[in-house]
Amino acid sequence: MPLLTLGIALVNSYISKKVNLSHCKAIVISEELANEGISEYIFTLVNNLELRPDCNVIISRCRASDYLENSQPTLESVSARYYEFTLNSSEYTGFTEDVKLSNFYSDMLSTTTQAHAILGGINANSTHQNHSNLPPYDTEGSYKADETPIKSETGLENMGIAVFKKDKLVGELTGMESLCHLLVVNKFESAVISIPNPYNVDSVISLYISYSKKPKTSVKIINGTPYIECNINLTANIHSLDKDLNYSDQNTLKTIEEYANSYLEQSISSYLYKTAKEYKTDIGNFGRHVINNYSTWNDWIESDWLYNYQNSFFTVNVETNIESGELYTKL
Repeated sequence: MPLLTLGIALVNSYISKKVNLSHCKAIVISEELANEGISEYIFTLVNNLELRPDCNVIISRCRASDYLENSQPTLESVSARYYEFTLNSSEYTGFTEDVKLSNFYSDMLSTTTQAHAILGGINANSTHQNHSNLPPYDTEGSYKADETPIKSETGLENMGIAVFKKDKLVGELTGMESLCHLLVVNKFESAVISIPNPYNVDSVISLYISYSKKPKTSVKIINGTPYIECNINLTANIHSLDKDLNYSDQNTLKTIEEYANSYLEQSISSYLYKTAKEYKTDIGNFGRHVINNYSTWNDWIESDWLYNYQNSFFTVNVETNIESGELYTKL
């Protein structure tokens, strides 16, 4: 957008050195602006030869200036490196996705998927004393950025995913919903989740999960309606131990596996139906599974996948192989 380039020119007139965007690690856009549409800003940024396509796109739930002003690096003196390492947390928490400018731009123009971005916010004092009424197994992933009760010296939170329809923000996903998204689209690395304890309703079991093999997705169009099936296979280790449970007993492990499967199937189904029925936007790129069914480009465009996605129905199958932990697997 012209105002963006003019703003950089004005800054250059006030400082002794020219603004150089080649080391930019993050583009922060306010939620308010994203609601209005950001295509012109994205086009302008992508067209800038200095800006690297691997910088992250963050949608801030507060003003972008407030987000940047509250950045307080604790272990890194270089701000660019601080943003780079902070956003890598998605690899071991699954609570957001590492979204690059190049990915956001291509998804925004795609006919098979829609764009999404990192959801950011400020770690606020108002949330530190809040106590959730949610069940224990829903607590850690139920938050979005600027909602967590964790006290942090960095001042920033990146949790959740900002969901777009074309160039406009239409919704937000929580940390757990973001983890479900990563599981479905084969971008998941590892994470610790809590599931209901089948032997004690007042406690949870913590599992460290990772893929045992790549997820498989199939999409069929039946009478014009998409039917989407997701099959996910996981390996899990038990991180929390209950003195009353025998984790070397196969029946105990089988019961925990069934609870893990049920919990994840429900969570993933909820995420999928939320994107289809509430947000009406495909951020999972399911369209790529059916585009080859059309003989010509015009046939594909006329099918209007991005609109038809809201009519989708889903089947989710999760198979979890639980290992009792290092204590038992090495015996």
